[in-house]
Amino acid sequence: MQFKIFANYLERLENTTKRLEITTVLAKMIKELDTEEVDKAIYLSLGYLSAPFNTPKFNMAEKMLVKVLSETLNKTSDQIESLYGKSGDMGNVFLDLDNKEESNITIQEVHTKLMGIAKTEGSGSQESKIYKTKGLLENLDKLSGKYVLRIILGTTRLGFTELTVIDALAEYLGNKGFKTQIEQKYNMHPDIGRIAKELKHTGIEGLDDIKIEPGIPILLQKAQRVKSFEEVLKRMETTSLEYKLDGTRVQMHLDRNNTLNKKAASLFEENTSTYLIKTFTRNLEDTTQMYPDLLEGAKKQINADSIILDGEAIGYNPHTGVFLPFQEMMQRKRKHGVKEMTKEIPLRYFVFDILYLNGENLMHLPLEKRREMLKTAIKTGDTIALSEHVETKDPEKLYEYFDSAKEKGLEGLIAKNPQDQYQAGARSYSWIKLKVADEKLLEDSVDCVILGYYFGKGARAKFGIGGLLLGIYDEETETFKTISKLGTGLTEEELELIKGMCDKYKIKELPKNVLMNKMFEPDVFISPQIVLEVGSDEVTKSPSHSAGYALRFPRMLKVRTDKSATQSTSLKEIEGMYKKKRT
Repeated sequence: MQFKIFANYLERLENTTKRLEITTVLAKMIKELDTEEVDKAIYLSLGYLSAPFNTPKFNMAEKMLVKVLSETLNKTSDQIESLYGKSGDMGNVFLDLDNKEESNITIQEVHTKLMGIAKTEGSGSQESKIYKTKGLLENLDKLSGKYVLRIILGTTRLGFTELTVIDALAEYLGNKGFKTQIEQKYNMHPDIGRIAKELKHTGIEGLDDIKIEPGIPILLQKAQRVKSFEEVLKRMETTSLEYKLDGTRVQMHLDRNNTLNKKAASLFEENTSTYLIKTFTRNLEDTTQMYPDLLEGAKKQINADSIILDGEAIGYNPHTGVFLPFQEMMQRKRKHGVKEMTKEIPLRYFVFDILYLNGENLMHLPLEKRREMLKTAIKTGDTIALSEHVETKDPEKLYEYFDSAKEKGLEGLIAKNPQDQYQAGARSYSWIKLKVADEKLLEDSVDCVILGYYFGKGARAKFGIGGLLLGIYDEETETFKTISKLGTGLTEEELELIKGMCDKYKIKELPKNVLMNKMFEPDVFISPQIVLEVGSDEVTKSPSHSAGYALRFPRMLKVRTDKSATQSTSLKEIEGMYKKKRT
C-alpha cells in the first residue's frame, strides 16, 4: 500500500470519535493491506515502530524537527517556531506549508526509513537523524508528512488502543466472536502487529502458531478489590495469602539457549553470559539495563534452561537490611550510573509465580502446582527469594496474617485461589488485594491520570502550577474521564516535580480520548501519561465529572512511574468501590 493511502486512513480515524466507526475503518484498512505490511501499518497507526516492548525511541526533540522543517520547506527557524507555537502540532505545520499532493513511497519503505532514523546513534547521530528525516519528508506528500512527524514526536493520538485493533481484526475475519480468542492470545503475546500478520496469513488458525516465548512479555495478572475480609473466603474456599510488598512488579525471562550480542552481554559484571535474560515492568517496558544485580542473581540462582517468572522487586538499605519505600526504590529507574546505584540501593526479587519452564507453558496449571515447580527452579541465594505464603480456610488466620503485614510495615496482603490458573491480563477475584490503609481513607487508593494543571495563585504562583485535574480510564470506551481536582496537600517539592513531569507532555488542546466538562478545563492540557496514586475519604456521585463520580478530599500518595495511563484505576473499579461502600 502506498503511504499516502495509509495516511488517508489515519485522517479518517482522526476525524471520528465513534469507536464502532474507528473499528470499521481499521477493519477495512486491514483488508486492503498486504500480509507483509499489515504489522507495520498497525504499529505506525498506534504510534510506534514495533511491539512496545522492543520498539526503538526516536529521541528527537522539537528543536531538531524545527530545523528539519526549516531546511525541508525553505523557511526560517523563527517562522517554523512561530507557526508551531500557534498550532501546537508539528504535523499540521508541515501540512499547512508543504504543497506536495502526490508521492509513491510505500508503507514498507517509510517504516524502514523511520526505523533507520530511530536506530541512528553515536557520534554525529543528531545531524544524521536530521538529514535522514529531511530526506524522508522530501519524498512524502503533505498529509503523509503530517503523520510521519507525529509518529516521530510520539503525538499520533488517534484515540484507540490495541483493544480496538482486536475488535477490528475480529470484524475483518467476519466473526466478532473471534474477539475473545484474539484478546486471550494478545494477553499472552502482546504483539498486535504479529497477531494481525498471522491472522491475515492463515485466518483464526494462525493464532496457534503464536506461542509464549522468553523475551516476549506476558500481560500480568491483576488483583481485584473486595469490601471485607469475609468476602475473600466466600469467593475461594481456601485462600493462599502473600505479603503485598511496596516494590515494583518485575517479570523476568531467561533462556540459556538464546544467545545475545556483545552489547547485551556487557550488562553482566563478569561478561561471561551471552544468553537471554530480560526484565519487564507491568506496562511491558524493558528494564533489563536498569537491573544488572537481578541479572547476576538470575544467572546464579535460576536452575532452568528457560523460564518466565512473575514477582516483585524491592529495594533495601544495604547497611540495615530494611526495605525502602517505593519512591526511594524508583531511583533505580535510570539510564546512567546504574552500577553505582546497585550499591546504594540493592534489590531483592521476591518471586511468587512461574509461567513458563524449559519450553513449557505453565499458565494453565493451578497455582499450587506452579508453586511446587517454582521451588525446584530457584536456588537459595542473596538476590532472588521465593515469596512467603500461607494457606487457610480460617478467617481468624487471615486477620492474623494481615496484622503481621501491618507490623512489618508492608502494604497488606494478596489473597489467591490456589486452584486457579494464571489469568494473563485479567483483573479477577482469583487474586484479591487487601491493603493496609488509614481508617479515614477508602479501602484502597485510586490510581489517577493527570489530564491537566491549573496555574497557581498566591504563594504557588512562583511554581506556575497550583492544582491538577485527574482522571481515570474507561476500558469500555477507551477514554479518560475526569474524577477529581487535586491541589491541597502538595508540598513545594512535589509541585516542582510534578510540573517538570507534566511539561514534558503539554499539548495545545483536549485530546480526543479525554472527556471533560468545560467547567473543569485546565490552564494547561496534559497528554494522558502520568499516573498518581491518590488517597481519598470516599467515592461520591458527581453530575459534573465525566466519570460520573468524584473523589472526596483527595491527596497524593505517590507518583506511579511503573504504571501506564491505561493501567490506572478503571471506571468499572470506581463503580465497584462506590457500590461496596454502600452495602
